[in-house]
Amino acid sequence: MTAVLLFTRLVILNGFLSCYLVLVHSSVSAFCFEEAGKYYDINPLLLEAIAYTESSLRPDAFNDANSNGTADYGLMQINSSWFVKISDFGVSQDDVINIPCINVFVGAWILAQNFKSHGENWKSVGAYNAGFSSKKTKVKARTTYINLVKSNLNTLMESRQSTTRP
Repeated sequence: MTAVLLFTRLVILNGFLSCYLVLVHSSVSAFCFEEAGKYYDINPLLLEAIAYTESSLRPDAFNDANSNGTADYGLMQINSSWFVKISDFGVSQDDVINIPCINVFVGAWILAQNFKSHGENWKSVGAYNAGFSSKKTKVKARTTYINLVKSNLNTLMESRQSTTRP
């Protein structure tokens, strides 16, 4: 029997108060990417491609090997440096770690902030992982990340097309 999680959450992200009730299977579903994409006006397949690039779609993914001493959590590999900021909006570290849909929403919010500050472009997608620094190592990391996300996005788009054909 698949576990089902029911939660209601009041969240203020980007100045908007949101109340949502979500019914989620213990593993994340396309629903989370669709809803986060709608809320932040981001292609849900792009969000899913980022999650695949970051965690291979593993909700329990964890990385504590960052050179700056931070750690990354969940599907979207939310960096611990965001925890103070998102706590201002009523989202806790435990929420990010234990509720996959919240992890996806926070990742979408981060990407939306990149789009808002630097435009809806691939550089903003690359900055999700490597930031906007112009240091040579960061530019290279951003470019590598962009290419991985593009490849994963193309794979997702092709797989969705093949499953919708008669």
